[in-house]
Amino acid sequence: MFYKIYSYIIIIFIIFYSCATLNLDPSLFKKKPEASIEKFDIESITLQDITLLFDVKITNPYPVSIKLDKVTSKFTIENNQLFETFTKEPFEINANNSAMNPINVTLKYLDIIKIVKDYTKKDYLNCVIEGDIILAIPKTGVPGIPESYTFPYKVSKQIPALKPNISIKNFTIKKPSKTEITKAIKDSSKNLNFLDVIKIIDKLLSGDYSGVFKVIKPEDLDLKFDVNFDIELKNDTKSPIKFDRFNYDFFLNDDKLVKGETTDIKTVENKTILRVQNRISLKTFSQSIGKALQNKTGDFRLKGETAIKLPDSIKKEPLKLSLDEKGTLNVSTK
Repeated sequence: MFYKIYSYIIIIFIIFYSCATLNLDPSLFKKKPEASIEKFDIESITLQDITLLFDVKITNPYPVSIKLDKVTSKFTIENNQLFETFTKEPFEINANNSAMNPINVTLKYLDIIKIVKDYTKKDYLNCVIEGDIILAIPKTGVPGIPESYTFPYKVSKQIPALKPNISIKNFTIKKPSKTEITKAIKDSSKNLNFLDVIKIIDKLLSGDYSGVFKVIKPEDLDLKFDVNFDIELKNDTKSPIKFDRFNYDFFLNDDKLVKGETTDIKTVENKTILRVQNRISLKTFSQSIGKALQNKTGDFRLKGETAIKLPDSIKKEPLKLSLDEKGTLNVSTK
């Protein structure tokens, strides 16, 4: 009995679907769907790669929903092919409607450098993307309506040429003055000995972390150490990297050291120097930071972001530049 009912349901569904298909008015399919690249722009940039955004606009004049099947893309930089790819994500455009589908593609600068001759002599690079936008059309039963439509496209954009080198120079952790130490002891409301505090400071700055906080707990003494260093950003191409402020997170031997913002920025030709002046407390010191102080060298990680201004012909609005760089530095104390 169950199978008979199930069979009837299937038959009714097929009849209903066939009738619905046959009842579609062919006059509603006279106008073809349209697809084009509505916008092509730089979405974001780092020192390693650049992300491009292009919006695919699709207009569906049909009384049934259609789908974006895929978008094929061939990327060419300075007349040299970088790669070919395709984007295939489920995306439906409702009947008698239009929709925009954004697509992001990230290009790596190391890959671009390999294919562009005289890369370091460039300031901006011509990027061309061409391919097809392919729409999938459901079965309508209307004569002359294909299963898919293909719309070729071609867009171009100039992108900055970057080949950066980041180094940390003049890294110094400064010993607090006697006046600062005396004030911190007084403000702590603890019965702390001045000479004990001096010994702790000297041990920390020498990199001796073992047993240093047995007498004094870091949270009991709000004592600050000045941390100063220069971030030197050099671009080995002709493209300028100019900005007026930089937000940063700075790590030393994988431990966060300082966080802040600097506006002390100077640019000379293709070199930008950012002066960082910050402070750390006793709580900041750790075994890994102590190791850097002991060895007079360490590994750094610099994360941050700023806004750079490209020529209006490329992008009118400021563009966010993100940094996430690693390296080694020399450590000194005063």
